[in-house]
Amino acid sequence: MPVSEAQHVKDQIRDNQTNLNALPIVATYSCDNIDTSKYGWKGRLKTELVEYYKKIGTKINRRGFGDVIITKRIINNALEYIHTEGTAIAFYVAHKIIKQGIIIGYHTNHKDRRLDTITFAAPVELNDKRGNMAVVIKIAGRNIYKTHSILTPEGKLFLLN
Repeated sequence: MPVSEAQHVKDQIRDNQTNLNALPIVATYSCDNIDTSKYGWKGRLKTELVEYYKKIGTKINRRGFGDVIITKRIINNALEYIHTEGTAIAFYVAHKIIKQGIIIGYHTNHKDRRLDTITFAAPVELNDKRGNMAVVIKIAGRNIYKTHSILTPEGKLFLLN
């Protein structure tokens, strides 16, 4: 389903909120050691995420789509877009969204960069709180994780506190 070039991932989640709210949760994760107010939190998170994805695999296979790559460099770049504990914790279930999420968006020639993007989304539960999460994949010869976002079922910013 093509979407407007100007449409951001949060808008894609909101536009598909009714469908996402009707789906079962595809992943749960609990974590209480991410504190975005502490100095160096992104460095610690990067180290943990790199180890986590080394264990489960840096190539996430989605049936009918192929492998999606998540490497140390990709994690490092993605952390620039993460500003809340909820979004940080959501990174631990991104692979589940890639595998089991529904397609909620597709951009051809994304931002005139000669590459396409596809957005997968599904409901998740983080620290016992339900949210709708989307993962954007860059399609450029190979499929590369780009970013993710998470909102409440009502379409608001997903906060843990």
